[in-house]
Amino acid sequence: MNNSGLIKSSAPLNTGKLINAYYLEVEYLLERIEGASSHYQTLGIERSAASEDVIQAYQKSVSVLHPSYHKVRAAVPDDMLVRIDGAFNKVSQAFSVLTNSKQRRQYDVESRMPKSYSTVPLVLPPTLQPDDPPAESVKRDVDENRRRTVDDALHIKVSPEVRPVFTKDKASAQEETVERRRCERFKLTVPALIAGYESSGEKWQEVTKTIDVSRIGVALRMRKRIKHGLVVHITLPLPTKLRSHGFSEAGYNMYAIVRRVEPLSDGLRVVGLEFIGPNPPGDYLHKPWATYRTQKWNGPERRREKRETLSEPVSIEYLDEAMQSIGHETGMTEDVSPGGARICVKSPPPEFDYVRVSCPNRNFIGIALLRNHWNGTDGSERICLQFTDGKWPM
Repeated sequence: MNNSGLIKSSAPLNTGKLINAYYLEVEYLLERIEGASSHYQTLGIERSAASEDVIQAYQKSVSVLHPSYHKVRAAVPDDMLVRIDGAFNKVSQAFSVLTNSKQRRQYDVESRMPKSYSTVPLVLPPTLQPDDPPAESVKRDVDENRRRTVDDALHIKVSPEVRPVFTKDKASAQEETVERRRCERFKLTVPALIAGYESSGEKWQEVTKTIDVSRIGVALRMRKRIKHGLVVHITLPLPTKLRSHGFSEAGYNMYAIVRRVEPLSDGLRVVGLEFIGPNPPGDYLHKPWATYRTQKWNGPERRREKRETLSEPVSIEYLDEAMQSIGHETGMTEDVSPGGARICVKSPPPEFDYVRVSCPNRNFIGIALLRNHWNGTDGSERICLQFTDGKWPM
């Protein structure tokens, strides 16, 4: 797939010059990483480097090892690809250790001892150790995914419902394990590089760590404010048992759609990403900042509470992270359940974290989290909400 639209330039791209420049840049980086005798040398930083410096160094290394322009990587010889994958694994390990204060202290003590260079390894959960056989559910899901075509993997279109993927808390997760989850999820912290585009066409990147992972997506914490339905690119060292392609590569490259955003504090948000494939949707190349909706879920009902069709006028107050009001309007419910609702509105602000919903006819006032939103064919927007401090009276 042609990804040239992802690079904003005033002049046509000269692929030959790009490849030649890339060879020089990546060869220099590979020599540094392969010759490094410490995690600090691997990332090219001093021992006194702050966490922010570690993140920037990792982000810079990954952007060279995995360039966004796909024709550059496609032209790299196989022997260099092997070196690149090894280097990615090494910088990911360095990043994981040096951004964990406890592991970094332990590493600093051990690395000063008069012995050969050692590392603090990434520890996988027992169910994901390399020598263990894959869980049947994971193996079955991976086999099923391999049979899917690229079109199936990227089947994104307008549909009347978008199903949440990630749960809010541990209790909810335990409740949903058997009945609601589509595949098994594992608590695993690995570095991840997320990249996307502003509406101006400017590219942004953020380095973070995962909270948990599965074959179909990841949950992670982000400072970048991103919208539901945005398509982003993610690079991370995902265990091969959870992959659908790139089994021999150290870096797993995937496009993903934002399915869940939950505000935490100090600008942090828990973001749930659902993988959609190794290539983006076709029209992504022309407008990579656009938002999408996933295909309707045709499996068993995954909601904890049944929704009923109901048209009821409501008052909407949009709130920011600090629960300060940033806008008001009226809306009309389309369907409701005790725990949530889909509401038709006209002009929500471009960014908001919470919604206060008031319905005088039902004597109801409640705070809700945004779960999804999209533009309808009638020109109005739909917002899907989950109530956090009350139940809608059925």
